[in-house]
Amino acid sequence: MTTSSAPSPTQRRARRDTSNHSSRSEAEGKQRVNDDLYDAVVVGAGFAGITAARDLVDRGRKVVVLEAGARIGGRTYARPFTGHEDRQAEFGGSWVNRELQPGVRREIARYGVAISEDVMPESAVFLTGGALRSFPVPARELADLERVLGHLRDASKRIAPSQRLTSQAIRDLDISVDEFFAPLNLGPATRDLVYTTIGWYTGADPREVSIFGTIAQTAGFGHSPYGFFGALTERFVGGAGVLLERMVEQSRLEIRLGHHVAQVEQHEDGVTVRTRDGQAVRARTCVMAAPTNVLRHIDFQPGLSADKAKPLAENHQGRAYKPTMLVRNVPRRPFAFGRGILSAICLGYELADGTSLLMGFGEQAKGRLDPTDREQVQAAVREYYPEAEVLAVDAHDWNTDPLFDGTYRIDRPGEAYDFIRAMNEPEGRVVFAGTDLDDSVWRIWIEGAVNSGYRAADTISLLLAR
Repeated sequence: MTTSSAPSPTQRRARRDTSNHSSRSEAEGKQRVNDDLYDAVVVGAGFAGITAARDLVDRGRKVVVLEAGARIGGRTYARPFTGHEDRQAEFGGSWVNRELQPGVRREIARYGVAISEDVMPESAVFLTGGALRSFPVPARELADLERVLGHLRDASKRIAPSQRLTSQAIRDLDISVDEFFAPLNLGPATRDLVYTTIGWYTGADPREVSIFGTIAQTAGFGHSPYGFFGALTERFVGGAGVLLERMVEQSRLEIRLGHHVAQVEQHEDGVTVRTRDGQAVRARTCVMAAPTNVLRHIDFQPGLSADKAKPLAENHQGRAYKPTMLVRNVPRRPFAFGRGILSAICLGYELADGTSLLMGFGEQAKGRLDPTDREQVQAAVREYYPEAEVLAVDAHDWNTDPLFDGTYRIDRPGEAYDFIRAMNEPEGRVVFAGTDLDDSVWRIWIEGAVNSGYRAADTISLLLAR
């Protein structure tokens, strides 16, 4: 991932490795095995995989990272806006909060990465009941709003943000959104406010997901439901890939792009990881940091335990999309959310010519929207800003990308707690990592990926020490 059209040093180096392997494959016409025995092979070059690999290399371990795609970064992805290459588009994870997120704060300080502070919106609109409002709920529902905030805050206070989620007696919070809010008998506007916020953050139909993650994130925001709005404050200058590139370069990580893993075979003295094109890498251990939606397409030998295999057998609920739009005729510093096709529209930055670069957030549950279709996106924006003109749109469709098959993991009611607990147990010499399974209040954030990478490196270190 880079912020310009030219390939980064990491990409250039990895592309050379890939082409060399390919030419040998054609010449030899048989499977190749790398005779070098690594201490660990890391599958997946997102934040979790890169963090785990970096920590292991820093501890003197021999590590290789295999990435199926043509870039590093996973679900953090920024590149020049197609057709407007002087501007940058962010298609995946973007926001961090150094005050609340210790792992991200540590990494930013270590590598000296620049951070920009978002400006607060000035022109907020909320779509509820087919009408636009400047304030989310009418006066008659203010008591409902107060009860919602208190109910969510009180539930979050059962969670200690500094401790692992599965070390706490909170499994009973893994229930549906409907069940959690049913006792409050909410008015329609307040209900729309709550369900829109959950849909915005999950990229899923709020009626089909567990409230567990929402409560955990509220705890992470200092037990403040306002954090779902006010904590979105900081982004990387140049995109999150700037931090990843520095992690890779300073620790001299060996990364092989275009290495799509097909099988992970464990044996008595190590692990053999095989790719779809017949290459094989031998290591003493493995960190599996691929998105959980694609893990079922990898052949684990022996097979995974039932408590892992069962929830991995089908897609989770996260099916978000995030179009980046160049728009004019919108108010100064806009922010919109509600029951439209797009759950939310946030400001990227305003340009000197009077146009704005906006980011939209939606989910497939509201109806299929092609995030790269300008006319479809313009119709969605006009639900909030009727005079808006979308000049250009760009996006990456995570839901049709076979390397991801969806966005960050969102669980069904009753599945979240047990899934996190199961996936954080090593499977022999294989340790799983990624924000999808992070055992903290920052699961599905960049902080969750970093935290999971730390944990994976620690667990691998213990396995190697034995």
